[in-house]
Amino acid sequence: MHRYLPQLLAAILIVTPVYADEQAAPAPQNPPVANQPAPTPPMAQLPIVKNLKILVLSGNGEMNDLERRVMSPLVVQVLDQNDRPVEGAEVVFRFPVSGPGASFTGGKASQSVRSNGTGEAAAMNWMANNQVGTFEVHVTATYGNEQGETTVKMQNVTRIVEGATGHGKQSHWYSPTWVKIALVGVAAGAVAGIVLATRGGGKSAASTNPITITPGSPTVGAPH
Repeated sequence: MHRYLPQLLAAILIVTPVYADEQAAPAPQNPPVANQPAPTPPMAQLPIVKNLKILVLSGNGEMNDLERRVMSPLVVQVLDQNDRPVEGAEVVFRFPVSGPGASFTGGKASQSVRSNGTGEAAAMNWMANNQVGTFEVHVTATYGNEQGETTVKMQNVTRIVEGATGHGKQSHWYSPTWVKIALVGVAAGAVAGIVLATRGGGKSAASTNPITITPGSPTVGAPH
């Protein structure tokens, strides 16, 4: 037995370092997956295209009566590059912040509305300030990445003289001065809502139901 002891000790000394090296070796890691797709970058924002057209249907060159608080309806129409009405466009009306001008409810200088099925949008619930003079209303329209803009020139006067007309070309029956005179005391927003709702009548509606002006409270209807 003693004769084989040196060989056993030598075998133990050889096996022990090998076992220790195996225990210290790091665990193998999974190899990277080949052909793994790279992360998809976020979609780039479409460039802004200024191809929307804004037609001023009412208000351009018109006057606001400060004494009787009669405002001209302020209505525009949004068209695409092919002159087709744009429904759902965001239309922003913006009054000047100083000098002659107007403001919306709460003293706000701007208002955002959506165009209807015929591409029309009206500024609602606004009133001119007490400063006489001319001013411009800045109007912008946005639909997706499409935009357009224009300005509407208006004038605040102390009192509109009966028979006076504005200087702008009007393409619809509801904007001339006789409409404003008959609706003394009606808020501009209400007027705009009425004219948009009754727009389908065209000129024939105005001729069959003329507006009559009488002293005192104005009346609307056919003459007796």
